[in-house]
Amino acid sequence: MEKNRKIVLSILLLIVLSSILAIIDIGMNMEQGKESSFQISVPQIGVGVGIVRINGPIRFINNGGKIIGITSGAEAIINRLNDLGNDRRIKAIIVRINSPGGTVAATQEIFQKLIKLKKENKILIASMGDIAASGGYYIASACNHIMANYGTITGSIGVIAVSPNLKELFKKIGIKMNVIKSGKYKDLMSSYRDISDKERELLQMLIDSSYMQFLKDVSLGRNVPISDIKPYADGRIVDGRTAMKYKLIDSIGVFEDAINKAREMANLSDDSPVYDDIINPLERFIMSMETIFKSQTGIEERLLNKNNFLIEYRFEP
Repeated sequence: MEKNRKIVLSILLLIVLSSILAIIDIGMNMEQGKESSFQISVPQIGVGVGIVRINGPIRFINNGGKIIGITSGAEAIINRLNDLGNDRRIKAIIVRINSPGGTVAATQEIFQKLIKLKKENKILIASMGDIAASGGYYIASACNHIMANYGTITGSIGVIAVSPNLKELFKKIGIKMNVIKSGKYKDLMSSYRDISDKERELLQMLIDSSYMQFLKDVSLGRNVPISDIKPYADGRIVDGRTAMKYKLIDSIGVFEDAINKAREMANLSDDSPVYDDIINPLERFIMSMETIFKSQTGIEERLLNKNNFLIEYRFEP
């Protein structure tokens, strides 16, 4: 009797939880302005187009390789690309980018994965949203075709390293740092002192090396000589119209246009299925909460985290 009671209670609990998640899902759909507040999802079959979304700063984050929240970690993006690359139904992949860029290594790993997929004859279309700058453009350059909106902010080809100098603030409030180090460069870019000329020279060499790799990879991905890219690779940002003029992108269009372009280039029918990221209602709810409570700029993190020195392919407003 007790066993049956526990089974019944478990079933009721599952029903309640399912109802809560369904309400969240319906609410999110209504908020996003969908035509119907409730839709029955059915499995799609047949060859089609896969979608991978890159949102926010590009970096390695400890989230178990899952795409969830405001930032897509590099491991999650690569895992998604692996899934799409191994799926025989997927003939084309749309890389939907809405990112100001990110860390050098994370950006390079995603770029290399896309180049590998292109060599395996996967059709790659980059679709730019509000912003696809610096590392965002770096990744887009690996694709067969780049499409942006007229108002997309892109470009910003370059490298940046930023660290706050809090020396005067520390002096004002009476904070002194005790430093014991094994070499003269071990506390490079520390926030409690000025940077020396030798340190600046060392860092500039590191920046220049990453910048040249940026140019080489864009040249490889776009199949154009570096000399054609360099005049616009001074960190400047451009809109979609200007990017088209500079030949940084291939066409102007919205996300739906990118889907149609992917189908066209992969010789797929106009009604071939689109395989998007699967996000369950609970994950979507968490994403919405993170959007409200998290700052995408990471200003607090940069000021307070003692390990805040990063070399980045990133647009820094």
